[in-house]
Amino acid sequence: MGDDVERKGLGTPATRADIIEKLVKDGFVKREKKQMIPTEDGVKLITVLPDVVKSPKLTADWENALTLVAKGEYSMQEFMGGIEDMVRDLIHTYHSVSDEQKSMFGSGSVEVYGKCPKCGGDVVKGKFGAYCKNKCGMNVSRVMGTALSDSQIKSLLEGKKTLVKGLKGKKGSYDAYLIPEGVEDYSYTKDGKEIKGSQYKIKLEFPKRKK
Repeated sequence: MGDDVERKGLGTPATRADIIEKLVKDGFVKREKKQMIPTEDGVKLITVLPDVVKSPKLTADWENALTLVAKGEYSMQEFMGGIEDMVRDLIHTYHSVSDEQKSMFGSGSVEVYGKCPKCGGDVVKGKFGAYCKNKCGMNVSRVMGTALSDSQIKSLLEGKKTLVKGLKGKKGSYDAYLIPEGVEDYSYTKDGKEIKGSQYKIKLEFPKRKK
């Protein structure tokens, strides 16, 4: 790094710690003997990222611009406008990925749970749960606010009656068989933004109590 970059700063200790934690969580960096070691996926990611994105100078320039904003010497609108322009340029320049770069990721076998009940695409196991590869908006990993196990996801995708324990209700938790009867759309508002998606249309059947 040049002296100019170092003088502008590379973020606060808090922001650096937050970035490191995200890299660890996403599997790009691992902790080993009090050191941060890049994983195989981390090394691959660095090789395909545009130089401008992984340059310390970009972070230093942004940090310096934010300092000027705080002092009233630079407007936030100009700062954000510059970022938007940069992102548009990056998307235009790097709109496609070569087959060689694609082959670097996802080379291992991916577990397929079954077919999506909404679009027929493969439902696969991801880092944050099951999802439809077609990204059609179908939520296959939760039902009635409860996270499903691998076996429960597979069972529902096959259209089977599936026992799920610990469902939450107004009077507490309960167990029930879930019977999938198609798909229904849902929407809700969060932080002023409308969220839309699809979920199982479920019929409940309660286990018979033993006498």
